[in-house]
Amino acid sequence: MANSASVNYIKVAHHFKFNYSEMKDIKPGQFVSSPVFYALGSEWVIECIPQYSNQELPGIYTCFRVKLKEYKTVNPTISLNLLKRDGKTYTLPIRYQQRNGTDLFRHGFSVLSNSLLEKDFVNDGSFELICSISNTDIPHNSCSLQVPRSFDLHSQIGQLMESTETADVTFHVENRSFMCHRIVLAARSPVFKAELFGNMAEATQKQIKIQDMAPEVFEAMLHFIYTDSFPSCDSKKSSTKMAQHLFVAADRYAIDGLKALCENKLCGRISLDTVAIILALALQHNSLRLKNACLYLLTEPGTLINWMLSDEYEDLVRSFPSIKAEIRDRVNTGPCDKKKKRKANSLLTQ
Repeated sequence: MANSASVNYIKVAHHFKFNYSEMKDIKPGQFVSSPVFYALGSEWVIECIPQYSNQELPGIYTCFRVKLKEYKTVNPTISLNLLKRDGKTYTLPIRYQQRNGTDLFRHGFSVLSNSLLEKDFVNDGSFELICSISNTDIPHNSCSLQVPRSFDLHSQIGQLMESTETADVTFHVENRSFMCHRIVLAARSPVFKAELFGNMAEATQKQIKIQDMAPEVFEAMLHFIYTDSFPSCDSKKSSTKMAQHLFVAADRYAIDGLKALCENKLCGRISLDTVAIILALALQHNSLRLKNACLYLLTEPGTLINWMLSDEYEDLVRSFPSIKAEIRDRVNTGPCDKKKKRKANSLLTQ
């Protein structure tokens, strides 16, 4: 495996080449490792498991696991891209795991079916993987100047949320009220800018009522607007639900950063239990990345057949009939046995 790196201590990208021909004979669960590489002042490694399977994912997959060499309290953003035969890149959806339920980062991982890996990415017996890691919470290096908290822009603007002295507009959401600052909202959202400083009625109003949004979702959206961070949640399940609601809110107010952050989180939470609702969100709010991540999970005919027998599938097709054609294209162009392909096509024509 060859390794070349570009390090700037803000965003780190590493390029690896894996010999897939040699990996195919490795026993299930075993892995091969990349060389140790450095990102943001820490040692990292990528473990590649070429014979990976679990109950959620019928079939055989290759799993990519990005790990710190030692446990640290970090909140990394990881990007994994596979290089296709035509020179283009494909972004793998990332899931994040924690250690023993604490805030200690354990690893980020992604899976891809072996049939798709061999079809689109293996070239002359090998495939290439590009890993990027960014996290401004990790110190740049041991000699870097630590910026005092008082000079932290996000922290200072975030403190405005706690203050009512300079607030100049109040939003009423169901039974709760939120005092805000027009200029902050306008700087973060073109929709708020048009409402609060344009020719709309809200531009002259100090009391504005928000419809069709839960108070906790509006509060979480304000948290991102003021702090540029995702709000903390009590559990993985509540975090997934909040990401779904915030994805809709971000699209409504054209907050691209929040929408992308929600896409990242939802890409890591796609399973047979959640794929219907996440795919519906992707279709309703024009998220090509989220749609493709869902369709890649469903490309395996065995997985697709199980899903198409569920009530969630029927509800989705009633709301978005055109998705059938896209799923059919994925099935017919993907590598699989003819029996499963015929069964999937039979269900798609019902």
